[in-house]
Amino acid sequence: MQWRTSRKWSCLLVAGVAAALTLGAPGPAEGAASASVTGAGAAGPPGVRPVRGAATAARGLDPSAYPWRGDGRTWEADGHGYYVRSCASFAAWAVRADGRPRRRSPDFLGDARSWRGATTVRAPRAGDIAQWDPGAGGAGRQGHVAYVAATDGARVTLYEYNFRSATNGHRPQALNVRTVPAGNPSRYLRF
Repeated sequence: MQWRTSRKWSCLLVAGVAAALTLGAPGPAEGAASASVTGAGAAGPPGVRPVRGAATAARGLDPSAYPWRGDGRTWEADGHGYYVRSCASFAAWAVRADGRPRRRSPDFLGDARSWRGATTVRAPRAGDIAQWDPGAGGAGRQGHVAYVAATDGARVTLYEYNFRSATNGHRPQALNVRTVPAGNPSRYLRF
């Protein structure tokens, strides 16, 4: 019975996220954030539906499959070099879980500000990692990383954890989906 109830709520949540992404897709003159999903166990749709007009979208990543979402554990290692529910843990997991071929591993790279070893690219595509320097674009002193879920040239849709903003009610350690101008991150990394 619990499985059916969980599945029912998951389906409702997926439908809500898809509607938020579709209805909340910003036009060229709108602000940075368009959609948000927060809270324990928040999910995006399996096979992510691209943002209206998106040129590329991540098709194999279900952010609700992140193994440490909302389980209450803090300051625990994820086995890949990061603390669970940190932006770095989620972004590294997403790179490993999206099914895309990779040249480098996102594991054991340190805080978000120190991620190196991947190719730096100017034009992001789905599956890349957006990286912010400390203090840039709302990032804290450790910097920030997020998984690029979709792009449309001028804007990118991101999946991220542990980014406090108005779009996620200033809650840490929660999944957040937001759309920002492509120039907002300091750089993009391709693994």
